[in-house]
Amino acid sequence: MIVARRAAMAALWLSLSCPLIAAAQAVPPPPAAPAPPARRDSTGDQGAARRIPGWPYLERGVVPTPPAAVAPGPLPPGSRYTFTRDSMPWSTAQTLSDLLATIPGVYLARGGFLGLPEYVAFAGRGAAAVQVFWDGLPLQPLGGDSLYVDLARIPLTYLRRVDVLVLPAQLSVFLVSEQHETLAPRSLVRVMSGDFRSAAYTGLFQKRWPTGLGLNLTGHFVGSDGASGPGRKDQAFDLWGKVEWLPTPTAGMSYQVRRQQADRDAVVEGKGGLAVSPRIPARHGTRTDALLRLFASSRPFDLGWRAQAGLGSSGWSGDSVVGPQSIHQAFLSLGYRDPRASLEATARIADQRTRRALEARAGWSPLPGITLAADGSLEEHPGGRHSRRAHAAAALARGPLSLVGEWAFQDAVQAPALLADTAQRTADRSLRAGFDTRPLAVHLGLVRRDAYQPLPFPDLRVIPALAPSRAATYLVAEVRIQPIAPLSLDGWYVTPRRAGPPGRGVADFQPPTHARAQLTFRSKFWRTFRSGAFDLKVQLAMESWSRGTAGLDPAGQPIELPGTTYYETQVAFQIVGFTAFWDLRDAYNARRQYVPGLDYPNNAQVFGVRWEFKN
Repeated sequence: MIVARRAAMAALWLSLSCPLIAAAQAVPPPPAAPAPPARRDSTGDQGAARRIPGWPYLERGVVPTPPAAVAPGPLPPGSRYTFTRDSMPWSTAQTLSDLLATIPGVYLARGGFLGLPEYVAFAGRGAAAVQVFWDGLPLQPLGGDSLYVDLARIPLTYLRRVDVLVLPAQLSVFLVSEQHETLAPRSLVRVMSGDFRSAAYTGLFQKRWPTGLGLNLTGHFVGSDGASGPGRKDQAFDLWGKVEWLPTPTAGMSYQVRRQQADRDAVVEGKGGLAVSPRIPARHGTRTDALLRLFASSRPFDLGWRAQAGLGSSGWSGDSVVGPQSIHQAFLSLGYRDPRASLEATARIADQRTRRALEARAGWSPLPGITLAADGSLEEHPGGRHSRRAHAAAALARGPLSLVGEWAFQDAVQAPALLADTAQRTADRSLRAGFDTRPLAVHLGLVRRDAYQPLPFPDLRVIPALAPSRAATYLVAEVRIQPIAPLSLDGWYVTPRRAGPPGRGVADFQPPTHARAQLTFRSKFWRTFRSGAFDLKVQLAMESWSRGTAGLDPAGQPIELPGTTYYETQVAFQIVGFTAFWDLRDAYNARRQYVPGLDYPNNAQVFGVRWEFKN
C-alpha cells in the first residue's frame, strides 16, 4: 500500500511539474472527467479537414503549397538538372555557384575561398550564359555587380529546389524558395567551421496552419578571411522571410523579403598574374529583394489552367562608392499544364534594364516517346535596344534509348545596364544520344556554338578583358555507373573537336579538355536504427582541365590558364535529424589557380553539423 501510494503521488507530481516532458513524449495526461467522443484528425486539430475546401489531405496533416515557378514540362530527356531540399545538403556546395559547378561544361572562375566572387563561365559566353529566376522573377545584378550576378552571394539556405535548364549555349536557373507542406512545425539549425577563420551559422523555422496560412523565417551568416591576405574579412548576413496564404488548394498568395548585408575587403595580394591593385575590389552594401506573388489554377497540384502575377523590387544601398540603385518589376503569366502538354505566356515590365518583355514556353508529347518543346522571348532595353531569343527541341525515346536535337537563336544584349552594349547574333545547335538504365547511363552529344564576344567579370580585376570565342563543335559526354545500389561513379567530359593552336582553347575559361568525376558510396546499411534513420556518404571527386587561356592582359595578349587537377573529399553521416559533415577542397595540394593571379588555398576544409526538427 505504501509503495502504491508513493507511486501514485510521484506520478501526480510528475504530470503537474513536467508538462513539457509529457508533451515531448506525446503522452497526454488523463482527462479529469469523462468527455463525449470527438473525431480528431492526425494533427490534433478538430475539424481541420473542413478549413480548406476541397482538400482532404488535412486528415494526414498535409496542406497545399504554392506552385513552383519553374519551366513546365514535358521536356526532352537530359535537358533539366534538379537539385532538391534533400540532395543539396548532401553535396559539397555552399552557394549556388558551387552547385552549378557539377553541370557538364561549367567552369567556375573562383576568386578564392569562401566569401570571394565566383562566376560561372559556360559555352564561351562567359557569365552572360546564365539567366537566374527567383520564384518567377528575373534576378537582376546590382551594385558593383551591375553586369552579372555573382552566384556566390546566393546561399542555399532558403532554397527548396533549384532547376537548371541546359541549352546549347545557355543555362536557365530557376530558384524555388523554401516552403512547408505539413502542419507539424519544421526547424533547422546548421553550424559550420573551417580553415582561414571560416564559419557559418544558419537557423530556419517553418510553420503552417489549417487555414492555409504559412510562415517561413531564415537567418544565415557566413564569414571568412578568404585565405587571400592578412587582416582582411569577408562576411555576409542574410535574413529571409516568406508569408503564404492558400485559402483553397487552387489559389493563394505569398510575400517574401530577402535582405543581405555584405562586407568584403579588397584583395591586394596574389601570386603571378597582373600587378593590379586591388585584384578584387571591396564590396560594402546591402541588397534587398521583395516579391509579392498571386496565383490561381483550375485544378490542384498546379495542373489545368493557371494564372499568376507578381510585383518585385530589388535595391542596393549603403554603398558609398556605387550609390543606391533600385529596380521595380511586375509580371503576369497565363498558361495550361497537364502531364502531356503545357503552354505558358508571360509579360513583364520594369523601370530599369529590361523595360518590357514577352516570353512564351510550350511542351507537347503527342505520342509516348515523342517530346516537342519550344520557348522564346522579346525584350526591350533603354537606348532603343532589343533582345530576341528562340529555342526548339525534339526528342525520340524508346525504352532506355533517347535521341534529342536542339536549336537556339539569339540576337541579344548581354548587359542591359551598359548603354554601349549592343546585341550579338548567334545560332547554336546540338544533337545528343542517351542510354539510361540503373547500372549504366550514358549521354553523348555534339554541340555547335557560334563565335561570341563576352564581357569581363566585374569583380575579377586581374582579367581586364575576355577574348572573342571562336565558332566550334564541342563533344560533351556524361556517364553514370552504378554496379550496386550504394556505389556509383559519375562524371562528364567536354572538349572542342578543333581546339586551335596548342594550349589555346576556342574560348577563355573553356580549356581544350575539361572533365569532372566523382566516386560515391552512400548507404543506409546500419540496421540498428529504424529504416531510413541512418545514412552514410563518402565521396571522392576530381576536376581536371588542360592548359588554356583566361582572358587578355592590358596589352591585348592572352593570359595563360595552366592545366591542373583538383581533388575534393566529403564524408557525411546522418542519424535521424542529426547530420555531421566534413569537406576537403584541393586535397591534392595543387599549386594552381582557378583564376590566374588569385590564390586558391591548399587542403581547405570545412566541417559542421546540421539538426532538423519536425515538432
